[in-house]
Amino acid sequence: ASKRSSAGLPEVNLGLLPGAGGTQRMPRLIGVEPSIDFMCQGRPLNAAKAAEVGIFDAVSDGDNASVVQAAVDLAASNVGTDLGPRRLSAIEAKAPAKEVFAAKRKQYNSMRNGELAPQAIINCIEASTDRPFEGGMKVEGQEFLKLLMGDQSKALQYMFFADRQCAKIPGLSARPGPLNSIGIVGAGLMGGGIAMCCAEVGMEVTLLDIDPGNLDRGMSVIKKNYTRSVDRKSKTQAQVDNFLSLISPSTSYDSLSQCDIVVEAVFENMNLKKKIFESFDKVCKPGCILASNTSFLNIDDIAAATSRPQDVIGCHFFSPANVMPLLENVRGSKSSPSTIATAMAFGQKIKKVTCLVGNCDGFIANRVMGVSGFGWLMQHGIMPHLIDGASEAYGMRMGPCRMNDLVGLDLFGRERANSGLAKPDKIVIDAMYAAQRFGQKNGKGFYKYDEKLRYARDPEAEAMIETIWKNTGVSPRTMTEEEIVDKLYLPVVNEGFKCLEEGMAMRPSDIDVCCVFGYNWPRYRGGPMQWATSVGLPKVLEKLEAMGEKPSELLKDCVKNKWSLKSKDFVKRIDQAWQGRWSKL
Repeated sequence: ASKRSSAGLPEVNLGLLPGAGGTQRMPRLIGVEPSIDFMCQGRPLNAAKAAEVGIFDAVSDGDNASVVQAAVDLAASNVGTDLGPRRLSAIEAKAPAKEVFAAKRKQYNSMRNGELAPQAIINCIEASTDRPFEGGMKVEGQEFLKLLMGDQSKALQYMFFADRQCAKIPGLSARPGPLNSIGIVGAGLMGGGIAMCCAEVGMEVTLLDIDPGNLDRGMSVIKKNYTRSVDRKSKTQAQVDNFLSLISPSTSYDSLSQCDIVVEAVFENMNLKKKIFESFDKVCKPGCILASNTSFLNIDDIAAATSRPQDVIGCHFFSPANVMPLLENVRGSKSSPSTIATAMAFGQKIKKVTCLVGNCDGFIANRVMGVSGFGWLMQHGIMPHLIDGASEAYGMRMGPCRMNDLVGLDLFGRERANSGLAKPDKIVIDAMYAAQRFGQKNGKGFYKYDEKLRYARDPEAEAMIETIWKNTGVSPRTMTEEEIVDKLYLPVVNEGFKCLEEGMAMRPSDIDVCCVFGYNWPRYRGGPMQWATSVGLPKVLEKLEAMGEKPSELLKDCVKNKWSLKSKDFVKRIDQAWQGRWSKL
């Protein structure tokens, strides 16, 4: 094989297993444990590693002609040799200790929780060790067919195409501008994370904060993050030194004068953001992209603070920005085609899954996830562990109560308290804030946490919740996991349809991409819109009406007209909504 090549069996990422004998031959070639890891991780091995484990006989450097010649030489050297021992179907796969399979099942149940394909792969590889080749092939065929016909493989294949399609903007012919340098205003966790993303792809970064103390702390956090990367051996010290050399701290807006793009990354205060954009307008060169990292504020209002609204766009990163893969680019009513093209190219340059969305409150991911039934369930008789249990059984990495503890209950509670909206005798989250139960940061929220942030149910928190129920005339209720999941996530589906009918999303798959990569919605469910397809749109409508939700008009039209999300009439309808909302590119 060429030194430049790689070897992989990525079928697990599509909800399938390597067919045509892949699960039977590979264990006979490289052994059981390496085969399980190779197939269940679905990641390619470079040529050198593939040769090391026994997949390739030899690796050749040089151009294609050199590689072909090396292959000819290898074949010639084996002329007259009995090749029977190389026939993998005739080789016995060596069975490991029995506990190996149990350990691998547990490992991949954790790494790929809820996914069926890894466990099916392990079943097949185990069959390669306890029966003849023909018997193992029969098991492989049975397991493959079950996966092929199941919802998970359909959802994962759907997501494979969805996350590639979201970067494609029909009708956009403008070419992106240069992206060699970036200015970032705000040296907090978000600004620092964006700076890391950009430095790691070779962009020159100016990290600006008018408070020298904040700037020092921000740079310190970046350095600590990189130190951990070196300690984990995910990056070398030489790489880290190069990244840090590309980040220049600054307290002066004049330092942004030659940047190709600037990103404001301060807290959500419209007046402050407008002042920053007024400064951008004064110092940034013509054609510089002026971007806001706001998570819900109106991009047009921010753009109005400048004399060049055509250069303004939202670049909404998800926290932590150096980890979360999604970038929502939010087009304003005056964002130019070249601004949109450059923002899309920016996301791809920094290796984000990049989606163009409309300018509305919360944009796409925050908007649709913001209407989940978490608050209703909490206020109407369901304890946190039951809500989270149902959510995590559905496939979410973390249920909404644990997620709120992670983010910090004080963030929500403080805002409500300061605005005079808090009702700690009637609203659970207000009661938690009043009792200084902030979540993981102080060891107590909906759950209690030990020094290693391991969580457990907390009788004190549950007693507070029961008091709220008593104050509001609510009794504990019993709901199945399916009913809890429906109440949590069918409103999200409904809001997705509203985004489409309002022209805030181009495609249903864009909504799914935003939820999967912004909120860790399980890929094997395909996102809320694909999940709705698997449930059946008539059933979704029926359930929404039964729980008292007002259904989207688009959803009702889909059921009335028997449209699927791929129907020509449906696609035409949402395309008209998008085109009608935004000027042509």
